[in-house]
Amino acid sequence: MRRQLLLLLGCLGCLCFLLGGAGLALAQEETSPCPPAGDATKPKLKHLNEQRAREDDVADDDIDDTITMESLSEPGDDRLRWQDGQGVEIVAYVIEVRDGGAASSNCHSPKSADHDTILELVPTSNAMDRAHRVHAIVTPQWRQIVAADRVDWSTGALRAHFLRRWVTVRGWLLFNSEAAAKSLHTAAMAGPDITRVTAWEIHPVTSLELQEDVLDQQAELPDRPAPADYARSNTISSAP
Repeated sequence: MRRQLLLLLGCLGCLCFLLGGAGLALAQEETSPCPPAGDATKPKLKHLNEQRAREDDVADDDIDDTITMESLSEPGDDRLRWQDGQGVEIVAYVIEVRDGGAASSNCHSPKSADHDTILELVPTSNAMDRAHRVHAIVTPQWRQIVAADRVDWSTGALRAHFLRRWVTVRGWLLFNSEAAAKSLHTAAMAGPDITRVTAWEIHPVTSLELQEDVLDQQAELPDRPAPADYARSNTISSAP
């Protein structure tokens, strides 16, 4: 009887060990960081995610000072106007701050801390039309980088600090091919699906500063043709 009890206890011990190991493996899997390529399977999207996840800072020498809110808003098919990875620093008005949600770049994580934060920028404080907007993206990677300096770039903190304020945004320029069909400059035709003026983004953002003394007159909208004239079939590439 005693021997059977010892065998039973031994079996229970083995079972607990196995279950504990499985639980540990599951916990490690849940806390493993998402790789730079995310969970994308297509090579093009993997490469795009790797660019989104870059962690190097933008130096003064990296900045192309010809890239401004005005130049980003200039009409025409702009997909060849610039190159990915150019440093940029622009002054703009933050019209919206929102959670970017689950995506291939964050391995479709349900946690808001793993999501991008999207700052929607406009050239004047009264430009409410979505077709005027440029997107600047704060990534989870840069949220962690600035946290080392006790700076909070969570979506809630960014919204509280920067929404409806003028800012200077610095980061890397990136053409988001996934957004081209909903961008005014590259969509096949204008319509209600347009969410931004251009698929070029500041992605990732590496620096954000408030600008208290900016006047709306310093960032005027360019003259524009009628929205239908933005149809890709009616535009000519403005590549240099």
